[in-house]
Amino acid sequence: MIPRTPLSPTEGALRAATEIETDGSRREAIANLIDHETGLRELSEILEEIIAEAGDLIEGRSPELLAEARAALRRSTDSAPRRAE
Repeated sequence: MIPRTPLSPTEGALRAATEIETDGSRREAIANLIDHETGLRELSEILEEIIAEAGDLIEGRSPELLAEARAALRRSTDSAPRRAE
């Protein structure tokens, strides 16, 4: 199991936080709260772990599925380098 590291909020949560809060110092905290409450961060981390642990197996059986999972992670999470890729 890969140890979890603190991550920046997702791009979607940052966009939503920008709509809610004009004070830049509070935007990231609100974005993190949005990610936590929606469960997106947890789902992203679980998907990353699955890809990291079983990516080769998944790719051997369904390369399209693995490509879709990686693309979904890129679209829905922040732009920081991902552990599973």
